[in-house]
Amino acid sequence: WFRESARWLILRNNSKQAVKNLKYVAKLNSRHEEGEKIDINMLEESMKKELSCSQGSYTMLDLVRTPTMRSMTICLCIVWLSTSFAYYGLAMDLQKFGVDIYLIQVIFGSVDIPAKIIITVTMSVFGRRPSQSGALILAGVCILINLLVPYDKQAVRTCLAVLGKGCLAASFTCCYLYAGELYPTIIRQNGMGCVSMMARVGAMVAPMVLLLRDYRSWLPGFIYGGAPILSGVVAMFLPETLGSPIPDTIQDVED
Repeated sequence: WFRESARWLILRNNSKQAVKNLKYVAKLNSRHEEGEKIDINMLEESMKKELSCSQGSYTMLDLVRTPTMRSMTICLCIVWLSTSFAYYGLAMDLQKFGVDIYLIQVIFGSVDIPAKIIITVTMSVFGRRPSQSGALILAGVCILINLLVPYDKQAVRTCLAVLGKGCLAASFTCCYLYAGELYPTIIRQNGMGCVSMMARVGAMVAPMVLLLRDYRSWLPGFIYGGAPILSGVVAMFLPETLGSPIPDTIQDVED
């Protein structure tokens, strides 16, 4: 049911199929005049710069070779790692809330739905950067406040934990969209692979932090709350992408 990306087809020297797909899209959108104007020459002319860049090969090193790409990659790695770190740290420590383990699991899973809907709206209204940063900082604040709530107030502790978990789920949603818009087309897959790897690292480290409870009972919660706050501050240094064209080349990012 899905048509292949016209851009991908052109880069694979299949311009005829790309034209056919674009004409089909124009027909679906009742843009018949625009569809008639589409031909191979027009497509290749509009993608001349991208076609010239596609002749070279790109590696993971290109993510850190230039200044803007380097700072952007470092910031995104921190954001992805801390989001995954705090998310799985909360999810794997449900028994401390004193609520039925199955009930809290249902609550923790259900909160993702409204969280993702809300962050989708905020990203479109306020922008990607404030949404990403705000979700992380709010999540960290909820986790840290939870450390100050007496253990016998289970309802309050559970509500704060659920709110924090929802914010982290929202952060994950923002991460995928934001990173995809920041990385240029020619190296987007490399960039997404890099930050996804950092998220997996965060997930692997998260359960190990719970071992620190043997030394200080509050230390795991402090780390789980501090990490998203710090990464929320780091996210403020990323460029805003709302309403901006998606970059095609590394030079587009540097400019």
